Amino acid sequence: MYQADVWRFAYHLTGNRATAEDVTQEAFLRAFRFLRSFRGDSKFSSWLFRIVRNCSMDALKARRSLELRDYPQPPPATDPATRAEVWDAVRNLSREHLEPFVLIEVFGLSYQEAADVLQVRVGTVKSRMHRGRRVLIQGLTDHDVEEGAGEL
Repeated sequence: MYQADVWRFAYHLTGNRATAEDVTQEAFLRAFRFLRSFRGDSKFSSWLFRIVRNCSMDALKARRSLELRDYPQPPPATDPATRAEVWDAVRNLSREHLEPFVLIEVFGLSYQEAADVLQVRVGTVKSRMHRGRRVLIQGLTDHDVEEGAGEL
């Protein structure tokens, strides 16, 4: 039930298919091992996503690389050029802005659930989302201006 979402979140955080598979496996092992410690203070999915985030951070530290690389290609769409531009802008977000963006916009978590996963206050998530969206808009606007300059 949760496997696909866990893998996708791990993939977004690590940027690598093999690492995402390893993280997914480790996250489910940890969740099983610590299931008795789940108190029900938050949704089970939020608790599981927090485990996935921690496993992803551990995997990135093990690789000694905190940069996100090897992102997947954007899924097919009616306008692939636009999707590619948006995906490039998302890839350029800092980890601080990428994590809440993926949790909220990709997985549909609420701000409270994202705050639970990231272990920060709801206001922090809102602030990061606001700044992240501003960076995305700026990146897309800059890209449009650069492309338009070549047409003159």
